[in-house]
Amino acid sequence: MDRNGVPRHKAGYEIADLDGECMVYNGAEAKALYLNETASLIWKLCDGHRTIGTIEDLLRDAYPNAQALSEDVAAVFRVLIEHGAVEFQ
Repeated sequence: MDRNGVPRHKAGYEIADLDGECMVYNGAEAKALYLNETASLIWKLCDGHRTIGTIEDLLRDAYPNAQALSEDVAAVFRVLIEHGAVEFQ
């Protein structure tokens, strides 16, 4: 995963918060993703300004004892990319 990539939400996707988790959906394409708390936070940080590396660093600062953080971030981005929920500038 390129830590210099700058992800942003793909047009048409909206978010609904569900008790710490969220659902990201695109009504026009009938696509929905349920995200756990960490994946939800990553989604919210995809603002088109932060790089993947910056997002990972912010999470590392917030959760200094997290194990396998880099792998978890990469896994979330793989899912978001696979479902077409993010794009890169």
